[in-house]
Amino acid sequence: MVKKKRWGKKYIDNRDFKKCTEQLVKRGEYLLDLDFVERWNRELAEMNRNKVGALFKFPNSLIQLQAVWHGKSIPYRMIEGMTVRLVEMSELPDYNDYTTIDRRVNRMSTKISVPQGNNLTIFSDGTSLQVVEGGEYLREKYGKKNRRWVQVVIWGDPVTKEPVSFDVNIVQSSEIASAKKQIEELLDKGVGIMAAGGDGAFDEIDFWNWLDWKNIYSLIKPDKNAREDTESVLRNIAVKWRNKNGYAKWREKTGYGDRWPATEGIFSAVKRMFGEQIHARSEIGILQEAACKFWAYKKLKQYGEA
Repeated sequence: MVKKKRWGKKYIDNRDFKKCTEQLVKRGEYLLDLDFVERWNRELAEMNRNKVGALFKFPNSLIQLQAVWHGKSIPYRMIEGMTVRLVEMSELPDYNDYTTIDRRVNRMSTKISVPQGNNLTIFSDGTSLQVVEGGEYLREKYGKKNRRWVQVVIWGDPVTKEPVSFDVNIVQSSEIASAKKQIEELLDKGVGIMAAGGDGAFDEIDFWNWLDWKNIYSLIKPDKNAREDTESVLRNIAVKWRNKNGYAKWREKTGYGDRWPATEGIFSAVKRMFGEQIHARSEIGILQEAACKFWAYKKLKQYGEA
C-alpha cells in the first residue's frame, strides 16, 4: 500500500503540555466552584435594587453555574436534584426548582466580553447543531423538518482561540449577513478590527467592498477561477498576487492560514465539550441552549487560564 504524502508542512506542536493539562483540569473546577455563595446576599441586593415586581431569590452566579451544567446535557430536573443535595450539604443557602432554573437560564444573557486592543484580526465561519434527535420517522410524522438544525455563525480570534462574537438562528440565513451584523455590533462597542476573513463562502464582491468601506483588510479566500477585473479593487489585487505566486505563498503572506484555530478549532472544542445536539423544544429554549454552549465554552476556557 502506497503511503500518501502529507498535505502541507509537518505540524510541530510547541505547546507546553503540562500547562495545557493544568488549564484543562482547572476548567472542571468551575463545575463545583461555589465561591459565589460568599457574596450571595450582596449579589441579590444589587440585582433587586430598583426592581419592579417580584424580587429575585437566586443570584445570577447560581444560574450561570446551572446553565453550564445544562450545557453538559444534564436535564433541569436533575439539576434541581443536584442543587438540593448541595443545600443539604450546607454548601448553598437555598435551592430553586426546575421550572425556575429553566426560566432563568432561558432569560440569562449569553453576551461574551469583547476583546481589548485596536489591531484585532478575526475570522468567521458557520456551523450547525442538531435539534431533533428522534430520527427521520418522527420528523416526517410530526413535521419537525424545519427545526432540524440550528445555525451558529461566529467571529473568532486566532490568537486567543476564543469566539469574539456569535449569532444563533433557527432559520438558515446568509453567513455573510450574520457576519456583517456582528461586525457592526463589535464596532459599535469600540472594538478595533484591523482584518477580517473567511473561507470561500465569503468571497462575494459586495462583502469585499463592504469591508473596505469599513477600513477592514480582507482575508477572504478567492475562488480558484476568480477574475482579475471585478468591481472590487482589493479582491483583484489579491487574485492577481495569488495567481502569480500560488495559493501556499498567498496563505502565508496574508495570514489566512490562521483561520483554522479561529473557527473550526472553536467549533470542534465546543462540540467535544458540550455535544452538538440541542435538547430543548421551544424556540426560545433552542436558541438559548445553542448560545449557552459557546458562552459556556469561553467562560470555562478563561476560568482555566485565570
